[in-house]
Amino acid sequence: MVRELNPVLSMVEAAAQDAMKEAARKILKRSNQLAPKDDGDLRRSGRVVVDDLSVAVRYTAPHAVFQHEHLDWDHDDGGGAKFLEIAADETDIAEIVAAAVEEALDG
Repeated sequence: MVRELNPVLSMVEAAAQDAMKEAARKILKRSNQLAPKDDGDLRRSGRVVVDDLSVAVRYTAPHAVFQHEHLDWDHDDGGGAKFLEIAADETDIAEIVAAAVEEALDG
């Protein structure tokens, strides 16, 4: 019964899911490099969340959204606003997924 409830991923779906996880981890790593350090709570709160064929990068620290959106806030230890947005813009998720799917089909 439990087996029937588990989604069965095809080879292509599995490759795409793995590639999306890889891309999300890359985004999170870069985002943490760009985020304000302060006491480190913000950076430690970053998570990659996977749900079947979708992934999300999110921060759970209560002040994450404020830090992300306030362009005028300065931080003595570096880092700044739009850390997640910049990291996502720098990462070509489609390219990462396409390469993984192509490899799965060729393999």
